[in-house]
Amino acid sequence: MKSRRLSALLLAVCMMAMSLSAQEISEKKDIAVFSLSYADWSIPSGALGLVDQAIQNVFVGLGRFNIYGMTYRLEAGDIQSFIDQVKKYKEENVKIPEEVRLGEATFTEADFNKLVGSFIVVIPVMSYYDVRNDEGTYEADIQTSFTFVNVEEGKAFASFQIDTSGSGDSQKEAVKGAVDAIPMQLQYKLRSVPEFQLKTGIIDIVGREYIIEFGRNMGVQVGDEFAIVETRVLPSGRQMSKETGLIVVKSVDEEISSTRVRYSNGRPNVGEQLKEIPRLGVELSGYLDILQSSDSDEEIFAIAGLRSVASRGFYSLRPVVGVEVPLGDSFAIWFPVNAYVGAEANWMFGRLSINPSAVVGAGFLVPINGDEDYEYFSSIGFTGLVEAQYLFKQNMKFFLRTGYTFYQALVLEDINPNDYNGVVLGGGLTFKL
Repeated sequence: MKSRRLSALLLAVCMMAMSLSAQEISEKKDIAVFSLSYADWSIPSGALGLVDQAIQNVFVGLGRFNIYGMTYRLEAGDIQSFIDQVKKYKEENVKIPEEVRLGEATFTEADFNKLVGSFIVVIPVMSYYDVRNDEGTYEADIQTSFTFVNVEEGKAFASFQIDTSGSGDSQKEAVKGAVDAIPMQLQYKLRSVPEFQLKTGIIDIVGREYIIEFGRNMGVQVGDEFAIVETRVLPSGRQMSKETGLIVVKSVDEEISSTRVRYSNGRPNVGEQLKEIPRLGVELSGYLDILQSSDSDEEIFAIAGLRSVASRGFYSLRPVVGVEVPLGDSFAIWFPVNAYVGAEANWMFGRLSINPSAVVGAGFLVPINGDEDYEYFSSIGFTGLVEAQYLFKQNMKFFLRTGYTFYQALVLEDINPNDYNGVVLGGGLTFKL
């Protein structure tokens, strides 16, 4: 009997070891990041410095790179020449001269050796820059392109561009707004490049929580999602992979993260292969509510709205912002709009989640007859809701909701905005971006 138990235990240990060894686990990439070049645009050095720093901060903050910073600026037209030079020195195995000149950049032998020895070279170029003054408000537009070169293969394997804009009372403020918009987009774009997407696995199971490899050390954040991937070998020898489940990160430590399963074909086991699903970290919802007014008229009307919830960096409590239009008011003169902000709780039960929320809002009456160029601050209010959301696709949810809303009209000259309050019942669709 003891020998059978020992054999079973050894078999289980061997199977677990085989599962862990079969996992594909990402490693940090060695990269060299060039300084930002700017083509033919006339750009203040301060703006270049801001963008350079923003780019470096993203690569460092993402955690999955060993970074070698470069002070050289390589123009867009010199990228192919750089690739050709790298291939030449690697294929012909010739001695690198004391200086290597590419366009306006002259590399020392030591620095060019570093580039040739790096896994990836990143070449950012500011391909568009514009600042203009529009009736006292400055507007800035920046377009930054990124090219990624695999030095070992001597070829570019990915490229993308990021368009950002900003506004302010000064040129500096407008440019800073455009630069501040770069990190979120750049991080998402980097995480969307297949070579940079995290591949990891389940290393332990504690109750309903699944512990996975990687944490802050590789840029994992609360709210991140990973697909459970099943791979099998076809008779032809080819491999076929398919996604069989979805997990979401609940908490993050330095080197591991705790996750919960949203759905899966069967209970996941230690050794399951996981692949990162890159997202911007926003859930965008459209909804339509029916309100049964509590006033004496017992009015029934609809409210259409658009809501945004921050999902990356948040799990149990998430911030909410949105706008909505009460469709019961007259649109002959005024267009009523409510803007609101608040928070929602996020209780997950597999594909189903229960989301209580509370928001406070302000109502505005926007003239639509063309005679006025301003809007009236017309009301204040709050809404409390409970939603039941169902994840029917990896990127989409539908939901039903009910609650209570109250908006108190303010006293205004010449117009008489309406109060309304009562029970709401509605639903909508959510897109995970």
